[in-house]
Amino acid sequence: NYLDLLIVIFSLLETGIELLIRANSWGSHTTGQFRILRIIRITRLIKVIRITRIIRFIRALRTMVHQLASTLKSLMWAMILLALIIYVFAILMTQSCIDEVHNEDFHGDRETLIDHWSSLPVSMLSLFMSVTGGGRWGDIITPPRG
Repeated sequence: NYLDLLIVIFSLLETGIELLIRANSWGSHTTGQFRILRIIRITRLIKVIRITRIIRFIRALRTMVHQLASTLKSLMWAMILLALIIYVFAILMTQSCIDEVHNEDFHGDRETLIDHWSSLPVSMLSLFMSVTGGGRWGDIITPPRG
């Protein structure tokens, strides 16, 4: 409110000085300088108007940030659950594929099987790639069926 009062006072002061200049007709040189000052003040006024628009939306912005933070907590728990599911299935797939590779009756492609399911991190990566579209599930799962 004080800023608005200050702007109004300066505008009135400028208008009063301009009226005095016109009444006394001191010359166009001084009037040109006051026009420059007016342009500077108008740009300042436009900046103040922008700030007041932003201040009106601060409550809405604060609400949106709060809702986003609440959503991020849920997203974090969903990602932890997805990682846990991938971890459990990676253990199952790694164990079963390693057992098949060491089985004498296995006649499939051992190299492809080892590429996707040889260790727990590799199995987790293969499962993550199949979930996110980084690898086709058919290409990844074909060797164990082999």
